[in-house]
Amino acid sequence: MFFLGKNKHSVNEKPIHQSMIKVRGGFSEQIGFNTCTTQIQLNEFDSRTRTLIGNHLYNVLCTVFSQARSIGIRCYRDFYDAPSKEMGSDFYKDILSEVMNVPVHLPSNAYYEWEKNYDTIVKIISDAPYNEVLDLVWYICHWISDHITATDVMHTIYESFNTLFEREYVGYRFVAGKIVPITDENEAKEIEQACHTPFDGARTQLQKALGFLSDREHPDYKNCVKESISAVESVCKVLANDPKAELGKALKSLISNGMNIHGSLKSAILALYGYASDEGGIRHAERETESTVTFEEAKFMMVTCSAIVNYLVAEYGKHGAGNA
Repeated sequence: MFFLGKNKHSVNEKPIHQSMIKVRGGFSEQIGFNTCTTQIQLNEFDSRTRTLIGNHLYNVLCTVFSQARSIGIRCYRDFYDAPSKEMGSDFYKDILSEVMNVPVHLPSNAYYEWEKNYDTIVKIISDAPYNEVLDLVWYICHWISDHITATDVMHTIYESFNTLFEREYVGYRFVAGKIVPITDENEAKEIEQACHTPFDGARTQLQKALGFLSDREHPDYKNCVKESISAVESVCKVLANDPKAELGKALKSLISNGMNIHGSLKSAILALYGYASDEGGIRHAERETESTVTFEEAKFMMVTCSAIVNYLVAEYGKHGAGNA
């Protein structure tokens, strides 16, 4: 006689299965199960996103340290025995001191092994508030930028994070080395291009504007607008070869010397200038009227003024320095 063992589930009972994986774009999403977030993540990151950031950051560090002899600053290229070991130790020492703010007392002949201590970084990424996660990512990328000589490598690193952020619906992007709350790729590219304009004054002002916009703890939208429109004025003064000209006069000079600026576009630029002058006294520090500039307004001005700067530089290039 055979005895059947007791079944774990009765005939009519459905087994309860627990979700164990999250694959973006996989079968589950195709049939309507949204296992991965499809909402823009601004004030919180889900566990999948945090894990992917940690994994990607680890891969970036491995790649950078493995190439310390070829892309590192001079002290690592000249370090004969183990440049990657030296660079990795300096990195983790700075993480402890500058990020985690803990005492660092390492003997001169000893090294920190960053890979063995990477779990400390993972814990921050897993448990810290979203803004501290972004602070950490920015700090590490900034540290790498300061310790290598290959600018193309940094461009690749920034782009790789932007690709990850886009894929995981993170509402931030690296733009000109800063993490900003911008998700539209065209907007990001306009700002990135303008922040590398060959004109020093405008470049400095746009980078300041970006800093005011990207400051997650103390954003200054009023000064973001001020610096953005000032960058437009600065470019116009340089192109018109008249450092004392106001924006309207400079634009008129550019048009009279052959630059193709449509009348309506000129009026639009002057209207933006007027807005910046009137809205809470943005362009006039002596006026103490409290500003009510919102993030959306500051972002609009930053993107629009960046596009105007790029346009003016391109048009100037067509006509040449002799005509403008």
